[in-house]
Amino acid sequence: MLNKKTANLKWIFLLFSAALFLVFVSVTNVRANAGPHGGYTATTAACAGCHRAHTAAAASLLIDSVPNLCFTCHGSAATGAETNVVDGIYEGVGGGNLLSGGFTNYQAAPVSSTHSVNGTWQNAWGSGTTWSSTYDCAGCHNADSGLVWPGAPTWGISPNAWPTYPGRGQNVTMPLTCASCHDPHGGRNYRVLQQRLHPPTTQQDDPPGYVLVTSNEVGGQNPNLPGYIPNYVDPKYKLGLGDWCTGCHFTYHQTVSVNPFNAEDGQGLVTRYRHAMNATLGTLTTALPLEDLSGNGSSADDQLFCLSCHFAHGSNVSTSGLAANVAPTNDSALLRLDNRGVCEECHKK
Repeated sequence: MLNKKTANLKWIFLLFSAALFLVFVSVTNVRANAGPHGGYTATTAACAGCHRAHTAAAASLLIDSVPNLCFTCHGSAATGAETNVVDGIYEGVGGGNLLSGGFTNYQAAPVSSTHSVNGTWQNAWGSGTTWSSTYDCAGCHNADSGLVWPGAPTWGISPNAWPTYPGRGQNVTMPLTCASCHDPHGGRNYRVLQQRLHPPTTQQDDPPGYVLVTSNEVGGQNPNLPGYIPNYVDPKYKLGLGDWCTGCHFTYHQTVSVNPFNAEDGQGLVTRYRHAMNATLGTLTTALPLEDLSGNGSSADDQLFCLSCHFAHGSNVSTSGLAANVAPTNDSALLRLDNRGVCEECHKK
C-alpha cells in the first residue's frame, strides 16, 4: 500500500501531466488560418498543397483550376477541411449548417440562388454609378494598370444598363470564383475575405480605406494571429461585413440613390429608395443574424447588415406569389427565409 507521501507525489504527477496535455491540445487545435491558408513558416510545406513550380495544371501554378482545387478540401466528399461549402455543412465536432449556406445544396435541399463560384458571369446588382471611370472598377483594375490580384474577376457592364447610361456603368458583371472573395493565402479579415476592397465608406478599416472585417469569435479581432477559433455555425459577426459587400454592391448602402439607377425591372433610370443598412433596430426584435459591435450579445448597438437577410454562398428558400420572379435577380436572391419572411421577421406586421 502506498504511503501518504508517495500518494501525494502520484497525484501531483497526474495533475501536472493533465495540465501539459491540455496545453498541448490547446496549442495544436488553435491556429490562425487553417490548413494551407496562411500561418506560413520559413520551411512551410503548405505551398505544395495547391501549387507546382514546373508541372502545374492550371494558371497561377495551381495543381487544378478553381473551384475544383478548392473543392478537393471543401467539397461534398472531401476530407481536407471541416467546411463542406458545396452542401453547406459543417463536418467538424458538433456539426451543423454553415452560416454561408451552400453552393449546390443547403439543409439537404437544392439551392434556389447562389453567388457564382465557377467563373460564370453574374451581375453585381447595385454596383456602379459612383466612380468616375467609364467602366467603374475596370477603369483602374485591369491588365494594363496591373491593379489586379490572383483570382480577381474581370469586369463587364450589364447590357440592359450600359446603353442608357453612357459614362457610368451599372450592374457590372463578373465571373466570380472562390478566390474573388477569399484570399487563399490568409489574412486578417474574417473568413480570410479579400483585404483589397476599398468601398467609399467604411466603419472600420486597416489600412486606411481598406475595409476590416472582424468577428466575436475567440481571436476574431485578427484571425491571422494564433489563438483564433472559428465558429462556422453560430453568428458571431462584429463589424465590417456590411461594408465589405459594398466593394461590389455599392449603391445598396444609399437609402436614396445618388444617381438614377436601372434596376432592370422595366422602370428604367429612376431614383431608387433602399432599406437602410448598418442601422440599429431600435425597438424591433429579430432572430436574424446581426452585427454585434460590443460583443455582449443582444443589445441596443446591434445593427442590420447584408447577411442579416442574405446568405453569402447560396440559399434554398422558395419564392411564390408576389415574391416570385422579382427583378433584378428574378430568383430567391440569397434570402434566408421563404418569400419575404425576412421582412416579417423584423417588422411583424
